[in-house]
Amino acid sequence: MDDNSNKSTKRRNKFAGKEDISRETADSILSAQIDQLREISRTNDKTTNQVRESINILYEKKIPIDTSKFEQLNRNFINEMENKLRKVKQPSKGLKWYIAMWVITLISAFLAGYFIHEYREWKEKAVFWYQMYEEVKPK
Repeated sequence: MDDNSNKSTKRRNKFAGKEDISRETADSILSAQIDQLREISRTNDKTTNQVRESINILYEKKIPIDTSKFEQLNRNFINEMENKLRKVKQPSKGLKWYIAMWVITLISAFLAGYFIHEYREWKEKAVFWYQMYEEVKPK
């Protein structure tokens, strides 16, 4: 089956029901439309050239722009972001207190162990000297 042959027969004739148009009339209509398209193309080319010239003029003038306010805003924004990042990187207050209490607990445990050891040594020496005193003590 050829679908293209069916489509051409089904296509509606633009000039159906109207009087036949001669080939010369159709040629003149088409040539008029082609001339209109050429004129539109010329207008587009002119507009394009004008836009290009305007852009080139703007580039040549190099209009100076004061960017100090933008630079200041940019610096402020960067500083603010760095401060926020610094805060995010720092441990929280609760964690700091937890670590401080843990360190204090370790130090107090080591000191308690040291003093208990010293107390036992002192007690042993005291018992030894008390025994020596009891032996030497006049009766």
